[in-house]
Amino acid sequence: MSAALAGRVLACLLVASAAGCSDVLFESQLDELADNLERWEATRPAEYTFAIARLCFCGPEARGPVRVTVAGSVVVSQHYVDSGEPVQGEAVEWFPDVDGLFAILRAALEGGAFDVRVSYDASTGVPIDVWIDYDQNTVDEELGFEVTEAVH
Repeated sequence: MSAALAGRVLACLLVASAAGCSDVLFESQLDELADNLERWEATRPAEYTFAIARLCFCGPEARGPVRVTVAGSVVVSQHYVDSGEPVQGEAVEWFPDVDGLFAILRAALEGGAFDVRVSYDASTGVPIDVWIDYDQNTVDEELGFEVTEAVH
């Protein structure tokens, strides 16, 4: 958690009501997302590869990790890290590029997800550890992502 976000959360806890705290935390998370998206856009390579694993209550083909290769803004390949086999069918949608990670985070925050936790790479802004609990009262709908090989 950034120092700015920690300060806002602390001030919120000391001064504001519970409803006000969630609003401040939401705005802080959106600000942090925007700052890191800006960092990513400034450092984004023309072509890059990284590996991502999904953290979910799902089968191994849906968890990965998968090595994703991107040229410009187009995903050109996705291969399972362990086997080298290409990702196929609907599984292609399960392993986004970096822009897709930002889109998932924005959608969760703006869609009112119960809990969104994310860590960003300090130099590139890439979301490297994501956990989203969409609904406090629903079991097994949580989703997470972990970057297992840094963008290069």
